Amino acid sequence: MHITIPGSARQNLSKQRGRFLSKIVLGGILIFTVALPQLALSVPAAATFRDDRILVKPREGVSPEVLTNLHAALGTQVLRGFPHIGNWEVVQIPSAAGVSNIIRAYTSSRLVDRVEPDYLVHVTMMPNDFYFLQGNQWNLINVGQNGGTPGCDIDATNAWNIRTSASNIIVAVADTGIRYTHEDLAPNLWHNPQENLDGYTNDLYGINLVDNGRGNGDPWDDYGHGTHVAGIIGAVGNNSVGVAGLCWKVQLMALKFIDTNGIGSISDAITCMDFAASHGANIVNASWGGFGFTSSALWDAVNMLRDKGIIFTVAAGNSGSDNDTTGFYPADYSASLDNVIAVAASDRNDQIPSWSDYGPDTVQLAAPGDPVFSCWNGSDNDYEYDQGTSMAAPHVAGACALVWGQYPNLTALQVMNQVLNNVDTVSNLAGRVGTGGRLNLYRALTNSPHLNQQRPATNIWFDDTLPAGAEANTTYVTNYDGNGNVEWVDEPWFWVTNNPAPCSGAAASQAPDLTGIHDHYFVDATNTLPVYTGDTLFAWVYLDPANPPDEIMIQWNDGCWEHRAFWGANDIPWGGYGTSSRLDMGALPPTGQWVQLAVPASALKLEGATLRGVSLMLYNGSATWDYAGRSVSP
Repeated sequence: MHITIPGSARQNLSKQRGRFLSKIVLGGILIFTVALPQLALSVPAAATFRDDRILVKPREGVSPEVLTNLHAALGTQVLRGFPHIGNWEVVQIPSAAGVSNIIRAYTSSRLVDRVEPDYLVHVTMMPNDFYFLQGNQWNLINVGQNGGTPGCDIDATNAWNIRTSASNIIVAVADTGIRYTHEDLAPNLWHNPQENLDGYTNDLYGINLVDNGRGNGDPWDDYGHGTHVAGIIGAVGNNSVGVAGLCWKVQLMALKFIDTNGIGSISDAITCMDFAASHGANIVNASWGGFGFTSSALWDAVNMLRDKGIIFTVAAGNSGSDNDTTGFYPADYSASLDNVIAVAASDRNDQIPSWSDYGPDTVQLAAPGDPVFSCWNGSDNDYEYDQGTSMAAPHVAGACALVWGQYPNLTALQVMNQVLNNVDTVSNLAGRVGTGGRLNLYRALTNSPHLNQQRPATNIWFDDTLPAGAEANTTYVTNYDGNGNVEWVDEPWFWVTNNPAPCSGAAASQAPDLTGIHDHYFVDATNTLPVYTGDTLFAWVYLDPANPPDEIMIQWNDGCWEHRAFWGANDIPWGGYGTSSRLDMGALPPTGQWVQLAVPASALKLEGATLRGVSLMLYNGSATWDYAGRSVSP
């Protein structure tokens, strides 16, 4: 199978891009990240996928009628469509057709952008015995019990003196469901205001995508994992029973796509994300992942969450591997999407267990995961200890919810920064996770975010030269698609002092007259550009009157390239049209004069970001760029 690398995943504009794209065509298996006690999970030997359906992304501009005819000709049927996730479709195939044969047929039609198997996700889990280990939530307050080190916790008891409620925040638990009658969870279950009105039946608490006879609106947990995760986030506090979650009050949305055998599929996972986004979720927790694969459809779904301002907390994995080199997904999407927080596990001594994955470029922080006491699904008063990065991720989801409850005007990026910038730095974690620290809930709540304090009216990021530390091309680099066709050309920075005269200063950067998509860019500037609430991002451009481009596009990078705006023809097909990854700013500016291009940071989902790079792009023609930065919106 060959899948064309999508422009929306344009990551070789950063250090991560080559590795990301090299894996986007690989198949693999997802394995839930609950570790076997005292064992590390091994890398799966082969990918597995459903033999009755595939995932198809139609090519942009192909009409629905043409696609309908294609499906009919191949004997396939569209089961679900996702207009907000790149128009991906879940397609049922004839029983005797064979997945590889159908994929070849769709690919050869040239009517689809991408097509891939519907990979299966597997859960491998063996919880520790409740009665043997019960009695202490060391993760919330560690006083040295059971061989722990005092203070190696998230400082929850002090945090609860500041805030206990995130009642206005919806956290979606995409997992094995939730035992919604549990004594410690029932009061905190989300209630669907669109029950029976959105294609599901009796979907009061969420949805069920597993064929288990309970109906598509009944996310009952018949496995236990999702209930345990939910309890960490939001078990009711101060109610004299059971345990306390990080949030004593919160809205838990139950999205079941893993069955009693611990198996689910990518198509169902993205259906959960689509439901969460359309029903007001603020945070989605994914305590699952896998090796040696990446799904374009799953990446697009997480990118859709980013565009909707939804935080995605995800387990780093339980193989004991360095994710910077081996790859574990969707956790490794943290390197390409800025709404993803990947979480390693820590134990009661602030050590990373031998089975926890790590990686300073792909895993941001650690949180308690070895072992953690929480709700279970055996009865309405059942509790268990369990261990894994599956337990670590919901600590961060709960922390984000509580921070958002405390500071309701923050953007998703600002909430994430508040959590990540206030960790307890720990020597054991240096070089293992990006922040070098373990979650501290108290500090995240009490260190007030410095949003727009003392910001200058304008910051000029680059004018006559690139920002300090910026890495940029020094030669031409031609990039090809999967069929060997030129997709775009990266060009070096050419500084000119005349023809035209610079808009500001002594020099401006000129893009030569080339055919097709071409750009010049820089990444990893150490002189970064902070973006504040209410800002506008701008750059000045001069379109060559003799060779004007058909389209111009600016991409801003804060570790994620999915912040784009374009003017003109809409010929550059990267990102989702009409989203923050491809904003339509209207017609091209006039040629032969300097014009300021300005885009609200809010529309780009960049309020609270720290910019490290930019790409200045054309479709055909030539233009000159100058004087770029941020300013307070008028």
